[in-house]
Amino acid sequence: MEASCFETGWCDLSEEHRRIRTELEELITSYVKGNAAEYWMPVVVAPYGSGKTTLLRYLERFVESIGAKAIRVELADIVEYIVERYGSIHESELPKILEEYAREKLGNVSGVVVILVDEVEESYDLLRGIVEYETSPFRGVAEAIRTRSTSVYVVLAFGPSSTLKEAVFGPVAWRSRVFTLPLLPKPVIERMVSEALGGEFPEVSSLLANMVWWASKGRIAWARMLVDTVVGKLAAALKQGPEHVETVLLGEEALAREIVEGVPLFDKAGYREARRLIEDKKMVPLLAVLPGPVPLSLLGKLLGYEVLPEASLAVVYSRTAVRVEDLLSEAETWMTRYARAKGFQASSVEHAVSALEHTALAWSRDGLIVYDPQALRELFAIAADVAREIYGDDPHAAQLIESLNPDLLSPPLERFDEPVAALRPGIVARLYPMASSSPLVGCARRTGPGQVVEVVNSLSLSEFSEYSSRLSEFLGLNELLEKHGLKLAAVPARSLQSYAQELACQMLSGEPLAILVLEPDAGRRERQVPKLLEAVADITGSVVIEAGPRLSLFVYSLLYGFSVATTGCLPENLSGHDRRTVNLYADLLRSLVIEVLASRSIQELSSIEARAQVVEREYGELGYAVAALIREAGLEPARKIAAEIASLQQRARLLAEKTAGIAGVEQAGAARTKTISKAFSSVEEIYTTLEEKGYTLVANVSPSCGASGAGRPRVARLVAVLLGLEKYQAEASLAEAASLTERLAAYAKHIPRVGILGEAAKIAEEMKAVMSEAERIAKTSPSAGALAAIAVSQITAVVPKLAEELAAIYRVYEGLEVGLGELPSDLRKKAEEAIARDLSSIASLTDAAHYLSKAVGLVNKLRTLSEKGGARIEELKKKIIEAIDRVISPQAPVEHAHREASEEAVVG
Repeated sequence: MEASCFETGWCDLSEEHRRIRTELEELITSYVKGNAAEYWMPVVVAPYGSGKTTLLRYLERFVESIGAKAIRVELADIVEYIVERYGSIHESELPKILEEYAREKLGNVSGVVVILVDEVEESYDLLRGIVEYETSPFRGVAEAIRTRSTSVYVVLAFGPSSTLKEAVFGPVAWRSRVFTLPLLPKPVIERMVSEALGGEFPEVSSLLANMVWWASKGRIAWARMLVDTVVGKLAAALKQGPEHVETVLLGEEALAREIVEGVPLFDKAGYREARRLIEDKKMVPLLAVLPGPVPLSLLGKLLGYEVLPEASLAVVYSRTAVRVEDLLSEAETWMTRYARAKGFQASSVEHAVSALEHTALAWSRDGLIVYDPQALRELFAIAADVAREIYGDDPHAAQLIESLNPDLLSPPLERFDEPVAALRPGIVARLYPMASSSPLVGCARRTGPGQVVEVVNSLSLSEFSEYSSRLSEFLGLNELLEKHGLKLAAVPARSLQSYAQELACQMLSGEPLAILVLEPDAGRRERQVPKLLEAVADITGSVVIEAGPRLSLFVYSLLYGFSVATTGCLPENLSGHDRRTVNLYADLLRSLVIEVLASRSIQELSSIEARAQVVEREYGELGYAVAALIREAGLEPARKIAAEIASLQQRARLLAEKTAGIAGVEQAGAARTKTISKAFSSVEEIYTTLEEKGYTLVANVSPSCGASGAGRPRVARLVAVLLGLEKYQAEASLAEAASLTERLAAYAKHIPRVGILGEAAKIAEEMKAVMSEAERIAKTSPSAGALAAIAVSQITAVVPKLAEELAAIYRVYEGLEVGLGELPSDLRKKAEEAIARDLSSIASLTDAAHYLSKAVGLVNKLRTLSEKGGARIEELKKKIIEAIDRVISPQAPVEHAHREASEEAVVG
């Protein structure tokens, strides 16, 4: 599209620039007029020199054009206002204070005032110090705008950094709209170059546009400056010869300017390095100002002699090409799959594709780049650096680009019209460096990545722990991590497996960690984090943060500095360009940490815990006992034991019902008793899920870590028992029940086995058998014993009453047996037959006891008479036997009394 520019200096240089401008206009207009269904706080993001201030200046004029008032200020001015008048405030007070601030600046104005706040990241730390907040100092403002309860409409402008991630975090995120200004597209720069050259020298316009992009990194302010001051001189020098081109490169003041401190637009040291690597020195300045595929015929024309391809570490010669759009299509497909597997947002893929597109186009000619796997690897690394600078709030964008491997991409290949020569992307990046070109700082940069990696990989876990604490403080992570109760632990990916047990133990012992996984080798793609650590992190509220290769190398360089420990190597003593690199990567790491913390609440464990709490409410102690059994014995053995106990529980239930019937007691808890088989199925389902998700690995660690009491992770008790985080203490015991059933069996041995007493004796014997089985199962494990005790608990509830009844009967019958034993044998036999016949028709133990008590008295009388009876003894015996037969009678109480009197007469 043709760029449309406004008086304020803002230009719609691309469709994205136009979209951002018009959407901001709509948001502002709707708030001023109050005619929208919902409102958002706009946040504009772009690196220095990319048009933030120009856009705010345009918006200021636009607000005035719709009849409203606007103020364009820096955040520092607002912070100063708050400090002078209030000292410190709560986040909810900020909207009212901004209204006061607007009135002081503009006077008493009616309607909405739009406050355009620039350079937010420069004073954000000061704002955090004076505003009391939970998630972001801007939360109160964002909420007031969302509900349109304030007369100020705030537009924030940030550079890409972790400040943005923290300021627009959590509740603020869904109350705001973020607009990231895009880099200047290569086609726009090419048009600017062509216009600057007046349409002349068309064969170099595209390649000179590449140089402008590399030097400016797509920032509009720098690109315009280069087009206005350098492009014309370079075009003229190209016509004059390589020496003149080199003179411009090394002598032009504009190219010596710094994008940031210590990072020039054109690096002379990088140029000298390129000269050492290229044998034909005259080619160096030409390839330096024409980055990308230069046809050999054009190169020969500029040099004045034919160029023959030759092997080089700095130049790639080829005729094989790939179209940028085809490469992007392949890369996007791969990165989308990778993002889905890692759980990254779709926006991260968009950012990665955008950064890669800008970088690839800046190394292209007519939409084609040289196809060379090594060159593509270098290009991907540079694109990742671009993503870090432009999307500092989205660390995953760079990670996605770093995941690309040319060997796994298969875009359709094409052919250049003739062979081309191109300066390798890595060399181009040395000539036109980015702030993040090299992640190594201090002594590590001088030592080189190979030795740095070797030294750091040799450190012990205790050294990593010590240096991680210093690293967290040096990079400003302490406050962020401490707010979430975490402590940093930086560990190489290659050492994670060997350190997993110790790190897991540390977390389980009450010290949640933010484990920073470092992998400086971009070639390693396999999974790095053991499932044990992920499981323990989830359980303990810890987090695992996977750093990309360049961020890992940066952290390696700091760890290297700590380990060398000389004054000159300590990270605290870094300065200049090193300090800028530290700030950039510290911002990147902070953004990564915030990103992980924001997603930490989405845990699979939480849904498992919810199910576990339902099972706890349903089964209580029974559920915990089953969980302990599975934990102690393993799932399959536990299933077999549970099946035995379930069978035992069924037998115990039937015995308890019989006992309640003959003992005349109610089974108070019978209806509420849960079956062991159902409890086992419910707990088994939870255990299986835990096992599938890898959480059961924790059980192999927790016993040795003392994870109990205050230090134990706060998870549902059932889950804690299953994972061995809590030792199950059984409440139920077999001891009391065993003692009662033993006494019951002893009583049963000495009572008649007839009628109700026979039933009672049989129940007593069955109970003893059930208890013997329960005791056998209990010997397998403590939890099995607890389950067995629960299984026979219904017996325990009714046995005391039966034991009491049988004890009374036993004592009476013991006296009766003594009396019967003293009778003559034939008399004793008849008496026993009569007693047995009577007992067989008695329906309750109480009646049986009453009957036996009567029988004792009568037998004693019979014994006395038999001793004194003489000739009439046989007749008397017959009458007494008849009397005994009538002891238990269905007659009314009066008849019973009459019968007793008759019996007394007979005996007399």
